[in-house]
Amino acid sequence: MNTMDVLGVTVMLALFILLLAFIFSTGLMTPIIGKKNLLFVVFIGFIAGTVGGAFLISPVYDEIPEIARGVYISTEGGTENVTADVSTATDIMKLTEELAAQEGVVDVHSEGIVIRTDRFSENRKRIIEEKVSIIDSNITSGKVYTNGTIILQVKKGYNPVKALENLAEWLMYTGGIKTRYSTVHLVVEVKPQNVDQVVSYLQAREIVVTGVKGPAEEKVAALKRSLPDKSNIVLFCGVLGMLTGLAGVFIDSIFGFVRGIYQRYRGV
Repeated sequence: MNTMDVLGVTVMLALFILLLAFIFSTGLMTPIIGKKNLLFVVFIGFIAGTVGGAFLISPVYDEIPEIARGVYISTEGGTENVTADVSTATDIMKLTEELAAQEGVVDVHSEGIVIRTDRFSENRKRIIEEKVSIIDSNITSGKVYTNGTIILQVKKGYNPVKALENLAEWLMYTGGIKTRYSTVHLVVEVKPQNVDQVVSYLQAREIVVTGVKGPAEEKVAALKRSLPDKSNIVLFCGVLGMLTGLAGVFIDSIFGFVRGIYQRYRGV
């Protein structure tokens, strides 16, 4: 989180604590308003606690994954993988070099090419599957679908656009199949603390970031799955407000009970 986020969270928590103090002080007024109004104090405590939970604690609760992410990033070793789909109209090799020069980037490579062409027959599909590695020896594998989708994997370090050009030329020459568009699936291996910087760098160039994977992101995802529903948190705040009001009502009895235990323990 940035400084404003931290300040916002601090203010929200401080306001909620002040709200609880107000509820507690309402309970303290029972000698004046009479304990017959106990239900009123309980009601006020629950309502105020629920409102505080909804408007003060819920925004803080939403920030928990990001707070945890910041902690994980500062403590985790290893690297995170930022994945992006880049149009082959982009100079892929230049982009790769620019990304590799960014702070914290360990490696940049293409993981595959997605090509969309005209539809073709099942027989043509089989021919493409048989010939794809011959068309360009740097193509390591490929998946071909008759709806015109072809997914290729190329050797690490090889220019994927070159493989695309070779295949597109062969498709047009042998079957009159036109390549409509294509994208390269780029993987940027980066140190955890530099993930946001790399994501911002890609987005500033209008490149679609498809995901971030790695130890820190996996822990954040696991934390999100383990967090209770937000409505339960709001309900808990309502109950907490109610208990705070009751604590104010019975504060003398509570102190007397604690004092009695202490005196028995001390043998007084």
